[in-house]
Amino acid sequence: MVFMISKDENIDTDELEKQIFYPHNFLFGFESHRKTVWGTEAMRELGCHMIYALKNRDIYAFDDDLLELKRELSVILSNIDILKDKEISDEHFEFRVKNALEVIKVAEKYCNVGVYIG
Repeated sequence: MVFMISKDENIDTDELEKQIFYPHNFLFGFESHRKTVWGTEAMRELGCHMIYALKNRDIYAFDDDLLELKRELSVILSNIDILKDKEISDEHFEFRVKNALEVIKVAEKYCNVGVYIG
């Protein structure tokens, strides 16, 4: 799952998440994807270290980490064909990456708001 999180308890991320519109949602993958998709050698080779770290832990991204996460997800989208060759992908894979990018897009509009993937 991918959600917005806040450093400020006065920010209602449930309200912010209402800015995520169809066809996007909060799906990022199954628990097994931690190792079979996000934690693969291909992710590490592409320099997607935050995404690769999902193999062992959740991601909490704010500020510069949010920018890095966005960069990594963009790298993944740019390399979908390479990843498909390594049997990582299908339409669902691309859809999940775009879900995370959509959550980031909304989170970037607000101070003290970040993204959780886990």
